[in-house]
Amino acid sequence: MPSLRRSIPSMNALATFEAAARHGSFTQAAAELGVTQAAVSRQIKLLEDDLNTPLFVRAHRRVTLTAGGAALAGAVSGAFASMAEMIETIRQPHPANTVTIGATLAFSHFWILPRLSEFRAAHPEIKLKLVADDSAIDLRRDRLDAVIRFGKAPFPDGRSLASHSDEVFPVCSPKLLDRLGLDPKAVDLHQLPLIASDTVNPSWLTWRTWARAAGLGAALGRAPELSRLRFNHYTDTIEAAVNGEGVALGWSTLLAGHLAEGRLVRLGAGSVVTEEQYHVVVPAGRERSAATEVFLDWIVGKFGPAEPSHPR
Repeated sequence: MPSLRRSIPSMNALATFEAAARHGSFTQAAAELGVTQAAVSRQIKLLEDDLNTPLFVRAHRRVTLTAGGAALAGAVSGAFASMAEMIETIRQPHPANTVTIGATLAFSHFWILPRLSEFRAAHPEIKLKLVADDSAIDLRRDRLDAVIRFGKAPFPDGRSLASHSDEVFPVCSPKLLDRLGLDPKAVDLHQLPLIASDTVNPSWLTWRTWARAAGLGAALGRAPELSRLRFNHYTDTIEAAVNGEGVALGWSTLLAGHLAEGRLVRLGAGSVVTEEQYHVVVPAGRERSAATEVFLDWIVGKFGPAEPSHPR
């Protein structure tokens, strides 16, 4: 079967043909397409040469389709209509006063959602759409107004307006400590069941990389018997830790509420302050709506200014 590129004429020529066939006029087709009548005639002639058959009978003021032209017009108009319908089906509308924000599932769950009622109470007229996705988000491709990204600035697809560092340390449920009769300040992590999380972003810490950075060696995350539970989402890892299933790596920015409310407690003195930071990143060179500006002012106030600061 020949490739589509070889068997199908140029899309520009087909679009020109479709307009001319629909209007029955090269002049009206030219006006619709924003080109000259001569350009339409040239595209039709190229298409006829490619197909080795006439598509139109030229009259003084109008053109009429030949039998071959009529057959092609039916196929092309049907194909274009089908494509247009599918494009409209998958196209994501952007209603007025709507702000679309991207974040990881963990940041959305632990940081944004607990604060969302505050923003919505202050700005009930603004609609928010939160896209939680652990895979990489490219602001040049994805239709987002901003993304909360963990990494190092600068970023190729946008500018950081605010940043916030994080500290990582072991956490577990008080019920686990009570069951084992342990003091949270004097625990041996090698003797406790560790809960592991899959990492998509190479900047996220695993038990092994955390232990190495904390000066505890890499052996902590190496022994399979230490990590009998593993989850592909950090939210499930923390839920298991809250239920007393083991010890998880706790990101202080994400788990501030859990720690303050006593659902989780910090273990030992070991910790790692990450080189990477959470950033509020906006697409470079894209005009922002008034609703987006309101949301960005709010979240930047929660983060503090970026380091170094980037003007809007």
